[in-house]
Parts: sequence; structure tokens; C-alpha cells
Amino acid sequence: MQQEPLKEGDIVKIDLGCHIDGYISVAAHTLIVPAGPDSPPTNDDEVLGNVAVAAYNAMLIAADAIKAGAKNSDVTAAVERVATNYGVTPISTVRMHQMKRFVIDGVKEVALKEPTADELEEGEEKVPECTFEQGEVYAVDVALSTGDGKVRPGTLRTTVFKRNVETSYKLKMKASRYVLSEVDKKFPTLPFTLRHFGEETQAKMGVQECVAHGLLTPYPCLHEKAGEKVAHFKCTVLLLPSGTSRVTGLDMPEYFKTDKTPDEETAKVLAAIAEKAAKKAKKKAAKKKKKKASS
Repeated sequence: MQQEPLKEGDIVKIDLGCHIDGYISVAAHTLIVPAGPDSPPTNDDEVLGNVAVAAYNAMLIAADAIKAGAKNSDVTAAVERVATNYGVTPISTVRMHQMKRFVIDGVKEVALKEPTADELEEGEEKVPECTFEQGEVYAVDVALSTGDGKVRPGTLRTTVFKRNVETSYKLKMKASRYVLSEVDKKFPTLPFTLRHFGEETQAKMGVQECVAHGLLTPYPCLHEKAGEKVAHFKCTVLLLPSGTSRVTGLDMPEYFKTDKTPDEETAKVLAAIAEKAAKKAKKKAAKKKKKKASS
């Protein structure tokens, strides 16, 4: 199924990452398509504004809560508190992950919500408890919904995959062997898209057998129920000796607004984050001014 061209007012989620010699950094952002390059985006949808503000604040709160000595359950509780206050729901399948060199989905994980007894019976897994340590790196990934938080595969074709290095199988098709050979040479551990292949048509044919036998893990396009709104924000944090440092992520778009206010505990943390950011910006501006004066 081919996707329709973007139009004014569409909600777009950009999720990307890069690495230098295996050291990974990721980010994700939600925005609205403007009428044109010279027209600022606008948003009159209060429901969308509310879930976007909630998701962005939850990302900030989660990033602040990931610190050496803290537990992943502390972060989950903080995200759930923010979501409940704004009347929205975390996407149950989204996880925050520790990242290591050439490893984008590390062993240590953070859930956005604790599964209920019914969800555990349905097969949802509870994330094992872990403690954060100095020197670690995490992808702080938050997606909130106005619906039930249970996303489902849609009709769009999956084009992003990752090699499952723990699985081996003797492939039958020539196209499949071509795909696996290229993946093992160029993308042995990190996600890739089929556009990276010189023979994309052959890759499209061969990827199916690789997925069927667990050699590749697909990253499918997932959807909420029709009419529900989802907002997604992600940043990368480093657990340094001086504290947690957020090194990726943009400011929240100004057109996302809500009448709801954060709970008291969240408001205190957000105020402290804003104050720290203001001091950092002032220090950076002073340094730039001094450098300009001396040149």
C-alpha cells in the first residue's frame, strides 16, 4: 500500500539515530506539517496539544529520573504519573533502552507503564528491575496516546529491520542469501532500511524468508485505533560523574498547548530543569561574547 503525500495539518513523527564508530545517539520528535516552507505550523486540536505536552513533559521527567543509583521502576512510575495527570495512556510496547557500542537495544530496559494482571495473562512481559550506573547511556523513549495504548500493525510495508545475531538458518532462496550476506557485512548489529541495498527489488524478495526464520527483526509501522492521537518524543542521556546530561532532542513546538497543568511533583522537576537550562544558555552566551570580544 502506497502512502498518500503529506498535506497541511498532518501529524508527523520523526524517529532517527546515528553512530560514530558504534557510539549511538537517537532522537524522535512530533510535529505538524505547515501549509508551506514559509508558513509556520498551527494547531487548533486541543486533544493533540494535550497529549503532545504530556509526552514531552514525560520525556523530560524520565530523563531527569535516570540517574546513577536510581531504579527503572522509579522512571516508570514517573511516566505513569505524568500520563495519568494529563488523562492519556502510555503505549504499552514502547521501551527505553540502555545503549552500548554497536548495541541499540541493551539489556537494561524501562517500561512506560506497569502491566496489569490481565495484560500479563495476555502475554505482555514485565520488565526486570535494574539499577542505573554511572557511565551508561540511555535512549529515553516516550509515546503517549489518547486511546488505550495498545498499538497494532497497519497496512504499510515494513522497510526497517535489524539483524538477530543469535539466530542462524540455512536459507533456500538466492535473494535471501544476498540479503543476509549484505546485512552481515554492512549492518551486523544496527537497524537498516531496504533502501540501503544496491539491488532493492532483490532485497524486498529476500527479506521475507529472513524474517520468517528469525534472522531479521522487523520494525513495523504500528497504529492506534482510528481517531486517536499519539505523540512521540525521544532523547539520549549520558550518566556522567557530574549528573545526567541530555545530549539530543529539540524543544517542544510552541503550537502544542494544553489547559491542563502538571501535578505538583512534576511541576517542581520541570521548573528545576528549566532553571538549569537557562543557566547553561546564559553561560554559553557569555562565553561566546567573550570569545568574540577577544578576536
